Amino acid sequence: MKITDVETILLRLPVVQEIGDGCQTICVIRVHTDEGIVGIGEAHTNPLAARAIIDSPMYSVSAQGLKHLLIGEDPRDINRLWDKMYKSSQTYGRRGLLMHAMSGVDLALWDILGKASGLPVYRLLGGARKREHLAYASDLSQPTIEGTIDLALQHKASGYRAMKFGWGALGKDRKSDIAMAAKLRQALGPDFDIMIDMGFSVPLDHAIQLGRAYAEQDLFFLEEPLSPDDIGGFAKLVAASPTPIATGEKASHEFDYLDLMDRGGLRIIQPDIARMGGISAMLRVIAHAEARNVRVIPHCWSTDILVAATLHCMATMRDCPYLEYNATANPLRTDLLSTPIRPKNGSISVPDKPGLGIELREDTLKRFRWQP
Repeated sequence: MKITDVETILLRLPVVQEIGDGCQTICVIRVHTDEGIVGIGEAHTNPLAARAIIDSPMYSVSAQGLKHLLIGEDPRDINRLWDKMYKSSQTYGRRGLLMHAMSGVDLALWDILGKASGLPVYRLLGGARKREHLAYASDLSQPTIEGTIDLALQHKASGYRAMKFGWGALGKDRKSDIAMAAKLRQALGPDFDIMIDMGFSVPLDHAIQLGRAYAEQDLFFLEEPLSPDDIGGFAKLVAASPTPIATGEKASHEFDYLDLMDRGGLRIIQPDIARMGGISAMLRVIAHAEARNVRVIPHCWSTDILVAATLHCMATMRDCPYLEYNATANPLRTDLLSTPIRPKNGSISVPDKPGLGIELREDTLKRFRWQP
């Protein structure tokens, strides 16, 4: 089997808002083979940048585009191709956009391997410890506390037993941030897990105050209050906060997660499988975390492609309490797959068909195709 093409498909909503939602413009990647098997992936990043990295011709031996490297290769040699892409892009890569684009390709390669083998990806990873997973509703905080509470109650009525709110008005006023958590707890009751994502918006002293105040509301975790690069700040915050601290969605290399755990003291990390090197890199990060008794609760705020890939990896983990599920109303999320992946009573199952277990809806691709 040989790779014949690496296709980038850019999709964009008719109206893109200036909000913290990375699922308004997306980059779907399809890897084609001479045997007719097509792998599906997603690069969770700026779509035009991902396309440039994939389509770029060779500039030098250490600054090559990914498609150029992959044409003619056997897609089942995933580890070798991962190394080839990484080493052949060292001049401009190693982190960030290169890893985002590599992630989408890696997902597609695993999809091909599963389809060629007739097995779902989680079987190729050693089988499932658990196939049914709790999902938490992940949504944006609203302009008012009352609006956020109304949205939370809607999610609870839909069957969720946990939810996270982030960005929006959070981080602008400490007292308001504390009040929102208290009112959410009052509205949702004691047996509901609440998480808050600050979107790296507050200084360290503010974050420490939030961590202490949120402990009174028994928050499940406080996410990313500090800059992703502030490893020293996270170390101080983790030591001072009785509320668990989580971060990692902006990291893009397994070494970044080693820093977060070993230097930053993090006990919860949140790798995004479509940003940090795909399934291949995710397996390594999971192994590092499990060796340190650190929880991996993946970031998963995009399409059902990302949801499917994340579920296959979660199935192999020893301790992953929740799948993050993008609960916003967005056709790029809800209408992209022929069989959408949906929670039922707050739980969600790992796809069981070969590969990632997903197929794209061609009408959705046509409807939202973006050709800038």
